Amino acid sequence: MTSRTKKRQQRNSPLTVGDRVRAKTTGRTGEITHVHGDGTHDHVTVSYDGQPQDDYLTMPARDGAELPRELVDREA
Repeated sequence: MTSRTKKRQQRNSPLTVGDRVRAKTTGRTGEITHVHGDGTHDHVTVSYDGQPQDDYLTMPARDGAELPRELVDREA
């Protein structure tokens, strides 16, 4: 099996609680804390890791976000 096929299979495998992901919208990394679907689309709740700039922001997104499956990439 080539590495290209292996990466494609890993990317298409279902996400589970505890997986490390990167949000495509903000580029922040975090851990999945909840996965739920409405039958057609999966949504994941991501708890972001702390970032150095968080100390300077008035409302950092360190708590996380709820994102559709299409907007997150699995971390290697």
